[in-house]
Amino acid sequence: MVLRLKGGKPVIYLRSPVEIDASVRLSLIHDWRFSVVYPVVPTKRTSGSIHETILWNVRTHSDGTMTETNTGLDVSYLFWEALTIPSAPLELTPPSSPSDIAPVEIFRPMSCSFDNLDSVVLGVPKITPYLDRALKALGLDIEARTSFITYWLPDLLKHEHVALRFVPQAAYGRAAPMDVNPIPDVVTRVFMVFRKVASDELDRWHGARQRALEDVDFWRDVVGVEPRERQEDSELFRVLEWGGMEVV
Repeated sequence: MVLRLKGGKPVIYLRSPVEIDASVRLSLIHDWRFSVVYPVVPTKRTSGSIHETILWNVRTHSDGTMTETNTGLDVSYLFWEALTIPSAPLELTPPSSPSDIAPVEIFRPMSCSFDNLDSVVLGVPKITPYLDRALKALGLDIEARTSFITYWLPDLLKHEHVALRFVPQAAYGRAAPMDVNPIPDVVTRVFMVFRKVASDELDRWHGARQRALEDVDFWRDVVGVEPRERQEDSELFRVLEWGGMEVV
C-alpha cells in the first residue's frame, strides 16, 4: 500500500507596520498537490519543476489581520494543506541563481527521513513543553505556538514516543516556494516533520534522545531563522509560516 502523506495546516501570517497591498504566491513541486486552501483561490497547474501554484492578494491591517481582496474575506492568516503524490518524478526546484552553491538539505515530502543526527526523540508527556520552547526559540509568538501545538496534539498523543525535527528553511523553500510582493524584511518558515518511535526502537535512538535534553536554541541554526530582534521588530514587514507533517 502506498500512503499519501498530508502537509497539515501550514498557515501564513503577514504583519506590517502600515497597511499595504501584498501578493502571496505559493507553489509546490511534484511531490505534492494542494488539497485545501483558504481563502479559496484557483489552483493553477504549471510545467517544469513546479507542479501547482496559488496566488492570494491581500490588504494587511494594523491588528495583524488581512483582507483577501479576490474573495473579500477578512482572515487572521492564509491556510493551505497538501497531499503527497506517490508517483511524483524526481525533480527539484533549481537553485535561485548560479551562485547559489551552498549545500542544502533536499526535502522530499514523499521520502522524508529521520536519524540520530537530525532529530530529537521524546516521550509524549514531554512533547508539549518541548515544542513550546522550541517554537518560541524559532520566533513564533504565543498565538502561533498555541495554534501549532493544539493542531498537532491529537496526532502526537496517539503515540508513546515520537521522533521530530524542523526542516531547514532553505530546503523547505525548494519544496514549497513562496514569493511575497513587496519583499518582506523578515521571512520565518517553520515546518516540523515527525514519526512514531516504537518502544523496541528506542535503543537505536540514543543520540536523538540525548539531543532532546539540549537547549532548544540549536533549532535556530538548523532552520536558519533571522536574529530575534528582527523577528520581533514590529517596524518591519514580517511573514511567518508554520506547518508540519506526520510520516507514517
